Amino acid sequence: MPKRKQKRQSYLQGALILMMGTLIVKVVSLLFKIPITNMLSEAAMSYFENAYTFFTLFSTLATAGFPVAISKIVAEYNVQERFRDTKKLLRLSLSLFLVTGLFFSLMMFFGAPLLSNIVHNPGSALSIMALSPAVFFLCMMGAFRGYYQGLRNMTPTATSQIIEAVVKLICGVLFTWLALEQCRAEFDAHGTVLGKVYATQTAADLAIYQVGSAAALLGVVVSTAAGFLYLSLRHKISGDGISMDQILASPEPYESKDTLRYIMQLGIPICLGSLTLNLTSIIDMTTVMNRLSSVMAQAPDVVRSMYGNAIPADLENSLVPAHLYGAYTSIAMTISNIVPSATTGFGISALPLVSDAWARRSRKDVSKNINMVLRITSLFAVPCGIGIWMLADPICWLFFNKPMGIAIAAPILRVLGIASIFISLTTVMNSLLQAIGRVGVPVRLAVIGGIVKLLLNFLLVGIPGINLQAVGYSTLACYVIMALLSAYVISEVARVRINLPQLLLKPCLASLACGFTAALAYDAISIVWESRLAVLPAVALGALVYLVGVILLKAVRKEDILMLPKGEKIAKILEKYSLIG
Repeated sequence: MPKRKQKRQSYLQGALILMMGTLIVKVVSLLFKIPITNMLSEAAMSYFENAYTFFTLFSTLATAGFPVAISKIVAEYNVQERFRDTKKLLRLSLSLFLVTGLFFSLMMFFGAPLLSNIVHNPGSALSIMALSPAVFFLCMMGAFRGYYQGLRNMTPTATSQIIEAVVKLICGVLFTWLALEQCRAEFDAHGTVLGKVYATQTAADLAIYQVGSAAALLGVVVSTAAGFLYLSLRHKISGDGISMDQILASPEPYESKDTLRYIMQLGIPICLGSLTLNLTSIIDMTTVMNRLSSVMAQAPDVVRSMYGNAIPADLENSLVPAHLYGAYTSIAMTISNIVPSATTGFGISALPLVSDAWARRSRKDVSKNINMVLRITSLFAVPCGIGIWMLADPICWLFFNKPMGIAIAAPILRVLGIASIFISLTTVMNSLLQAIGRVGVPVRLAVIGGIVKLLLNFLLVGIPGINLQAVGYSTLACYVIMALLSAYVISEVARVRINLPQLLLKPCLASLACGFTAALAYDAISIVWESRLAVLPAVALGALVYLVGVILLKAVRKEDILMLPKGEKIAKILEKYSLIG
């Protein structure tokens, strides 16, 4: 079969492919998370989320930022027409990930009991062990994804993500249901769970839910294996678009040790910077449960009265922290993470684009591309964040049928909606910093933001009258500081004028109109249509108002429109009525 010619997508084409892929993945992932959350208890979801956070941490350490480094190096090699080095880079990175992936998978598996005790949640050990093989498969996928992204072909990444999500949905839900049914049948027949005797139904349920959580995560392992299999077969069958003529015309490749050294120089700082994407989850996991346990030891009545019926009256005080934390992570975090996950594509697509301009020393293109990336990110993130802030309760009810969990999570989600705007901007600006060669800056900014988050968590979560509700505000403070500092550094290094307040002003004005419209529409619709789905037409109406708002405020530039399909025709129509910036 003939190999495909190399495709180079425009920035917005690549970003939209990744964003649409991410949105599809998020929808399918919600379809996975909703039944899992409904089948398991709030405490069991804390096991699930703890395992997922450790998985993300170990995956980040195992890949060490190499996919991003590979993307940047491939973009540089393409500019220099060093196609032999491009090919060699993929072989070296696969070998490197084979070693690091296996090492960190085994470390996560055998370290599960210790890790679960560190976060004061020993019930999560089985889930951590079950998820550990996924680290290896994610590492191997990272080599292919970084390679194709550097070639400015985002389709393989998006397709592999969709395959992952679909397999996770099917296998995760099926495995969980089978595990719960089997364990319950065993207990009813013999009074045992996995051969161990339990005296009461409550004790047995705790064990059954541990198995259920681990079974759900085995579905994740199968999904990552499926994603890796797809990328391997795709590369073998379709190649990467680099022709034999290009390879023959390119110079002799660098020595392997020199290429590996370059990967390390870029990859390790990027790895530490990548931890900012999971910064709040890691800090929350290591501090919140501990502080909630202290609060429940000091003033359990204050916490119980604050949440009322959201905490079961017969739930032991020692289990309340896991109950609260599980509601926060499984509902509030799941919904708020949709926005930063979707906008991650803007940063991934921007990295080779800005790296290309930076390698050519074209200050004009660097400035133009950076401002375009931040403008498009804010146009997407701001309305989503404000919409979550204004419609937190109905959005929770749309996805979850957990009255106790929603009562705990919805107030936190309101704050996280605003925080998601700054998380999105920070994530994209990390990519921009990496593209202009400042790979170590996100690390230093992560330390500053992490200290703020850690201090606020420790101080505020430990106050009985605030407890878990503090996590939203600590996350918001963390990322506001990081976004402002990132914008300042990019402005100074790239000599680009970035005015975040001005950048956010027009999207905020249009988003407030959108949010108020959606909230009023929801109140009106829910009177005549008492359904969890009533929020959908309200959101659609709000989105229409936002679209009109950004056009009237001229928040979109002509160059943004031109990158869309049929962009020239759309731009001419908007120019005719003076509706384009």
